Amino acid sequence: MKKKIAKKIALTGLATVVLLLGLNHYFRQNIIKDEVFAADEKDDTSLQVSMDDYFSDENYNGIAMVLENGDVLSASAYGYSNYEAREKNTLDTLFPVASLQKMMTATLVAKEISQGKISYETPLSDFYPDIAYSDEITIRDLLDQTSGIRMDEIAPGDILKTQKEQMDYVLESLESTGEMSFSYTNANYSLLAGILSTVTGEDYETLFTKEIIEPLHLSNTFFWDTVSDKKVAKAYNSSILLGEYATGTDNFVAAKPLYSSLIGAGNVLMSAKDLATYLEGLANGTLITKDEFSDLIQGNPEYSGAFWGNDELLQTNGSLGNYQSSVLLDKSGGKMVILISNGSEIDSLSDLASDIYQRTFN
Repeated sequence: MKKKIAKKIALTGLATVVLLLGLNHYFRQNIIKDEVFAADEKDDTSLQVSMDDYFSDENYNGIAMVLENGDVLSASAYGYSNYEAREKNTLDTLFPVASLQKMMTATLVAKEISQGKISYETPLSDFYPDIAYSDEITIRDLLDQTSGIRMDEIAPGDILKTQKEQMDYVLESLESTGEMSFSYTNANYSLLAGILSTVTGEDYETLFTKEIIEPLHLSNTFFWDTVSDKKVAKAYNSSILLGEYATGTDNFVAAKPLYSSLIGAGNVLMSAKDLATYLEGLANGTLITKDEFSDLIQGNPEYSGAFWGNDELLQTNGSLGNYQSSVLLDKSGGKMVILISNGSEIDSLSDLASDIYQRTFN
């Protein structure tokens, strides 16, 4: 009798597992995807199908785009921006792009260098003489993360409402070690934001708007303090399990104090379309000339001008909790992969971007 009961329990358990696996397979295969194509996009069906299959298998929430010389080879939105309201991600959904903002700050620096207001060799002491070793630290060191400055990414107790409050927080929180070796920190780019304001006489957000948003006609690019919370994709834990999303604790609203401290380094929100437009503007000479861009990335071979690089490719990544982003492009800017996510099972978007690039262009 006991054996029969045990056998019945085992079979019931197996049936439950099969049911769960079946439901999970159903939700994986029916993950919501929104495809948006412009009139001049190429029809690369095999690439699109391959992308769809992969991202469905990985429970990916976010955007994936592949472009070549201005043509969109693949552009899709997957999953939800707000699961509770059943709102889908689209190519116009707003995401915090985190450290991708650093390349935009670097672009603004390159513009001021081209106008002769500063140079790559301008010392930090010209602007912040009270920082230790500032007479040895240059603009190039800040751009390439080789300044010896360190700062932990810790949210302030309250939202920093003005640029002065934001810069004061950075200056009080950073440590200048004098060790002029690579060490990644947001503080370097926050200091660059402060320098830009000093040399232009405009606050960083105003300068960013005039030099990047307006010339490129970006309609879905905002700073953390100028956008409605409802327009921003929520961040979610890594997976859909039986169709249920687990809400993360690092959503945009909850993280506002942290965003307020990331001036110049990680508090811009963009749609994938706007990000692609910015990258095209960077690559085609609209924002800075190709020679100026080449100069920007010619510093530290490991990381220069907000890009990780090698002889052929450049990559920049962003991460704030479950918001992840990665951009990979060739040095001419003609070929690029854009990934922005608000939650997935993928361990590394940067590795995935590299894989997509290699499979598409090599």
